[in-house]
Amino acid sequence: MSQQPIIIGVADAKTGDSLFSAFTKINANTTEVYADIAAAEAAIVANAAAIVANTSLITGFTKTYWFDASDTATSATPITHTAAATNTYLTNNAIGPNSNSYNPDGNSALWNPATNKFDFTSLKVGDTVQFRIDINLSNAAAQEVDLFMSLAEGTAAPYELSINHTYYKTASTLANDTAIFDIYIGDDNTRTGGARFRFGSTAAATIVVNGWFYKVTVV
Repeated sequence: MSQQPIIIGVADAKTGDSLFSAFTKINANTTEVYADIAAAEAAIVANAAAIVANTSLITGFTKTYWFDASDTATSATPITHTAAATNTYLTNNAIGPNSNSYNPDGNSALWNPATNKFDFTSLKVGDTVQFRIDINLSNAAAQEVDLFMSLAEGTAAPYELSINHTYYKTASTLANDTAIFDIYIGDDNTRTGGARFRFGSTAAATIVVNGWFYKVTVV
């Protein structure tokens, strides 16, 4: 419908539209405007739904988020490693002052302080995780130290990665040992099995866990 202008005529000449005719035009014009607005709103809703649907089809991009879990318990009660033991696993209560995260999408934290294991079940095969582990070591004499990550625990195919090897020439107190490494969620055993850090040395030692940072890249 074309716009229906109200005829007002010459001032005080009483030649314009009557009140009935004027308001009839106003109603007609208003009805058309409301109809156009409703159509525009429907189009906006439809386009928004199409954008959401098409966004899920976009591929080739990665997203990154990270956590920093710092420990308070082992500074008061260090972990005791018995010489040549193979069951010295590192703990972290994740409540230290340096605990932090960048996680805008509200993804699950991978470290579970209740079990002292990493849980990768929120990830997909193809995702990657970068770790930085930070501990302090006290040893009574020269010794070689190894850090491992035990992966796919509880599955039919558990395995272990060597992530750091350090040689201390003399005795030390709270010597720092830091390692940075990446893992690839390459199969479902890795994704669904638990993972944790293991300390290895043929000599005895005590360990203070400062914490670990881990950055997740999802595909």
